[in-house]
Amino acid sequence: MAFIIVAGNVQSFAEYTDVLQKDQRLLEENEIRIPSESGFADIPTFIEDMLKKSTQRILLKIKTSTWWQGYNSFMGSPISDLNVLPNVNPNLIDPTNALGRQQQFTDLCVYYAIKEYILPLVAQFGETSADMTKIDYYGRKFEDLYNELIAIADWYDFDNDGTVQNDEKAVSYYMNRRTRAKRNVVRIR
Repeated sequence: MAFIIVAGNVQSFAEYTDVLQKDQRLLEENEIRIPSESGFADIPTFIEDMLKKSTQRILLKIKTSTWWQGYNSFMGSPISDLNVLPNVNPNLIDPTNALGRQQQFTDLCVYYAIKEYILPLVAQFGETSADMTKIDYYGRKFEDLYNELIAIADWYDFDNDGTVQNDEKAVSYYMNRRTRAKRNVVRIR
């Protein structure tokens, strides 16, 4: 349960052992073959590369969300040009782990890596495939946790002072209701 940090910068929200803790059978029962042209010598470094990719995709998903635009406005830094969105700095996510949100980001990263990178390597794609059921399961876990973290939003140290103060927290409340409207929001998966 540790972020991979290199030279003071967060490279990944999770490490190989975090994947093992979520679904050890996935790596024991399936034979993941490392492509020879990838340059990876062993499974742990191959999986950690996938976790780094997952971290970058999660950061992009946050950056392209309407929440990020609203949060920047809430913090007094409105985004006037959508073509120049500020990046989400992974070093500012619960920097002292006082809130325990680092574990949630670790879980988020693992769920994304399993559903997008690891399971597709070994899955039998078919209508009644157990692997497809697992992909759907981890996809739902990812979406639920992502939506929870965005709604709570008490984990980002906007002013980079090492702690998340109350004025940096932006808790959102959603009313669940049915609608037939089309969604015009771009979703990054």
